[in-house]
Amino acid sequence: MDIEQPYKLSGAPAAVASLLLAARAKGVLINRTKIAKLLYLADLRAVDRLGKPYSGIIWMWLDHGPFNTTLYRVERDLIVAGVVQSEEVVRDFGAREVLFRYIGEPSDLEIDRRFAEIVGEVVEEFGHLAASSLRDMSYQTEPMKEAQEGGARGVVLDLFGRQPVPPLGGLLAGMQARLQELEPQHDEGDPTAMFTELDEWSPGRARANGVFED
Repeated sequence: MDIEQPYKLSGAPAAVASLLLAARAKGVLINRTKIAKLLYLADLRAVDRLGKPYSGIIWMWLDHGPFNTTLYRVERDLIVAGVVQSEEVVRDFGAREVLFRYIGEPSDLEIDRRFAEIVGEVVEEFGHLAASSLRDMSYQTEPMKEAQEGGARGVVLDLFGRQPVPPLGGLLAGMQARLQELEPQHDEGDPTAMFTELDEWSPGRARANGVFED
């Protein structure tokens, strides 16, 4: 009798699950915005260290920075597969936020060990930042700067860039210095950001989904 082999996550689902696994280990709460921005920063570090991105996501400049609508499908598939749980929580002033938690095992993931280590580093360094701070940080990266010079949202980001990827450690220090000068922040999770992007890009959604499938 054939023995059923355990289901393995690979590609973008494995990358997202790896991020949630690292967040679980480090006690970091993860919402939709954080998934996108942390995974984008991990891909940048992978380009710098390993020569290419490993998440399987084709990053685009949308209204709230680096994103791709395929992340909605990845999120849904992980929940259906029973390896990720989602929970809606109510923040101050009635704002709602969806949090995600990985409930599978590390052995369920088929992912490059080096990239998994990078994902863990990024979660440890930046995971406790507010989602809005991560969004602002993403706008300071070289691919986003180059995209903004072109002035058109919806473009695919060039993660390799014309210049080396700036060290994220120095970028974090600069962001923290700026944050100390601002009024105290209250992270409400930016709960509507992802849905706003999807709605505002609905005219091209069918085309985009066809072109940017994982």
